[in-house]
Amino acid sequence: MTKNLGLLLGAVALLQLCSPEIVSGQTRSTLSAPVVKVAMAPPEAVQNAALHAALKSGEFAREGLTVEIVQFRSWTEPVQAIASDAAQFALGAASLIRAVQGQKAPVRQIAMISSRFPYDFWARKGGPAGLGDLKGKTIQTVRTGETLDNIWKQVLSGSGLSMSDVKRVEGFNGLGALASGSADAANVVDTLLAKARAANLVPLLDYTKWREDHGLSRGAGANLGWGASVKFLKEHPDSVKAFLRALARATARLRNNRAFALAILTDKPFEVEAEIAGELYDRHKDHWIMRMDIAKGDASFDAEMVEAVMELGAGTIKVADFTDAQPMTDVLRELGIEF
Repeated sequence: MTKNLGLLLGAVALLQLCSPEIVSGQTRSTLSAPVVKVAMAPPEAVQNAALHAALKSGEFAREGLTVEIVQFRSWTEPVQAIASDAAQFALGAASLIRAVQGQKAPVRQIAMISSRFPYDFWARKGGPAGLGDLKGKTIQTVRTGETLDNIWKQVLSGSGLSMSDVKRVEGFNGLGALASGSADAANVVDTLLAKARAANLVPLLDYTKWREDHGLSRGAGANLGWGASVKFLKEHPDSVKAFLRALARATARLRNNRAFALAILTDKPFEVEAEIAGELYDRHKDHWIMRMDIAKGDASFDAEMVEAVMELGAGTIKVADFTDAQPMTDVLRELGIEF
């Protein structure tokens, strides 16, 4: 009863925040770019809850921004979109760094969104009990060079295995691959937690915990983030800061308002079951961030992933070379928020 009441209050809060009376005072015309497109890959990762929280609570509208989401299947396409001016902001990470490092793409990382990694490996009940049991088994991964594939190589190596010791299939639907038997281990996003349990799947590895157990956490382990083109950053600094302000306020509210966060998690695109939403909130609430701070290790994990796939020496890629931290720094100082 208490849980349902909390969800109801959160839903009411969302409706109140999005009411015309509250957003009627917006000043859209004051921004140099009042309408922006946001390019992103699959939206179901809870790490990215702030974007949807900002949309549904009217934070973007209050900043005078109209935000349109453009969905892509892979992580490389959003970066291509901002590089070609087809979108103004893109959710990315290693793909943005590869574009800068390999093609000198005129794009920059401007904010990070989470210190919890979206990699949770699962197996069927009665199947592999640990990574060491995967020899000769089938894993679902992604294209060589993508972060998930690099992580598979890393964790397998930690158990004395290599990619040549397993059979690999590429795909995006880890839950489906496991349920159908086409894979013995796969990454399953935690929004599918209830479905994974219903399919008799069991956790095999939590990558965030794995890094901690192996002493690999660097800084806060910030991963995934927002990027924009150098051109847009230069020509529309007001719209950039408006975008970041809305996300920062939404992130702070997610962390501090459980009912609000549960309302976001149970709504589209996440649509998490009510009984699972609280579990996910407890898992993510302290990991939702909105910053770009090199001193805290932000983006260093993604840089390390790119160094690995491009066979570069550790520390070859300098975070300062592919980031623009100033807008986010200015916004957090203005709002008096610290993550």
